[in-house]
Amino acid sequence: MSFQQGLSGLNAAAKNLDVIGNNVANASTVGFKGSQAQFSDVFASAMSGSVGTQSGLGTQLAIIAQQFGQGNITSTSNSLDMAVNGQGFFRMDKNNSIVYSRNGQFQLDKDGFIVNSQGHKLTGYPVDQITGATLPLGPLSISTAALAPQASAAVTVGLNLDARSDFPSALTQGNVTGSAAVGTLVIGAGNDTLNVTVDGTASGAVTIPNATYASAAALAAAVQTAVNADPALVAAGKSVTVTAAGSVLTVTSASAAGATSSVSAPAGNAAANLFGGAPVVTAGTTLFSQTNPATFNSSTSLTTYDSLGNSHVATLYFQRISANTWNVYLTMDGVSVPVAGTAMGTLGFTTSGIQSTPAGGVLAAASYTPPGAATMNLTFDCATTTQFGALFGVTKLSQTGYTSGQLSGFSTAADGTIQGRYSNGQSMPMGQIVLANVANFQGLQPLGNNEWADTSASGMALVGTPGAGSLGVLQSSAVEDSNVDLTGELVQMITAQRVYQANAQTIKAQDAILQTITNLR
Repeated sequence: MSFQQGLSGLNAAAKNLDVIGNNVANASTVGFKGSQAQFSDVFASAMSGSVGTQSGLGTQLAIIAQQFGQGNITSTSNSLDMAVNGQGFFRMDKNNSIVYSRNGQFQLDKDGFIVNSQGHKLTGYPVDQITGATLPLGPLSISTAALAPQASAAVTVGLNLDARSDFPSALTQGNVTGSAAVGTLVIGAGNDTLNVTVDGTASGAVTIPNATYASAAALAAAVQTAVNADPALVAAGKSVTVTAAGSVLTVTSASAAGATSSVSAPAGNAAANLFGGAPVVTAGTTLFSQTNPATFNSSTSLTTYDSLGNSHVATLYFQRISANTWNVYLTMDGVSVPVAGTAMGTLGFTTSGIQSTPAGGVLAAASYTPPGAATMNLTFDCATTTQFGALFGVTKLSQTGYTSGQLSGFSTAADGTIQGRYSNGQSMPMGQIVLANVANFQGLQPLGNNEWADTSASGMALVGTPGAGSLGVLQSSAVEDSNVDLTGELVQMITAQRVYQANAQTIKAQDAILQTITNLR
């Protein structure tokens, strides 16, 4: 019987050496999981035997158990290399059958699919690169198609409008209005005519040119020039002096001390004669001209994009029209939107300088149709704009559009999301890798090539995204090393060798005993 015991020991030691040798051979195999030979004793119980009087029949191999402990993670220079840090396996499509692996050394095949060295495809949730929709579970690919442009729609504007700003001084023309005692001259569209009486001498119809005046003083000079050029007043030696204080024009006689002058509206201007004292002429509504800095206080620009990806410069102009109110004008590529001289909207502020109107700070959409492209409908969110006693400054200026772009690179996040980077500065998800886990690792069927298949013993694989539940996370540009402890394996190899030698000695001893018995004859 000792022969059988020794022989079983030799077989066991040989199996142990096989397992150790396989571990040592794969000490540098990425994603390899070392194995351990586990043994059990063999015992035969005789009917006539009593407890404690029977010897065993040796040993036998119970199982070769794989050790699924975590291997070290090593960084690489390949952006497609991935390591699982924690539990879970990469889910691979092997010719329409599913296998599992811990080897994260991937590359792209000719069709753009992410594959391992055997050509098996990594699976996950692909993303439609046109619609951005997440697709059902399947093989993942990296699309090299150009990223389609997106037209700008929403613009976010954060800035401070200086509460110390003066009102713009450029003036418009208008009509003569007023009362019998004091009058105002509002200069607006079309040339305006005035009737002026100086010390009893009436002028003819004095024409005030329709123009944009850089300041109230410029308007005053124009009125004074027009009046003093009137033939009737020149013949009588009469003239006036027109002065400006802010936006108020005052007309006085320059002919004699204490003399009076008057301004009246001729027929068609529907205003009373202005008599008594020095008539007052008030400037009208402020004009806007993008080429005349006197018509606005501040401006800022940003680039927007149409449906074809063409860029367009949007410029916002801010014009203070009252203590806490500002007109906002917009030009697209220098073209006024909606029409020249018309404000896109108005911003109101509280006495604390906080934006108050319109509610929510979003101005009505402005429409602009670029040549050959779809109409752009831009909304401007100015909710964070303030009016404090500080210099004009832009704190945020962004928009939602972009031009087309080419794929320039990609990376994988810890949750398995593959993020593509494009030449236009955008980044888009291209899919999400999934991991699989089973209840019983020892029930997995080894297939070679660092791959396993699930079985009834392992339980059905549970699929999820990295980091969900008990699943580990991914580390990109890295691989998981073999979990074989080479030093430990070499020590176990020496032990297994000694065990083999010891079992050989038991056979040798039994042989010597038999030889002795044989020699007794």
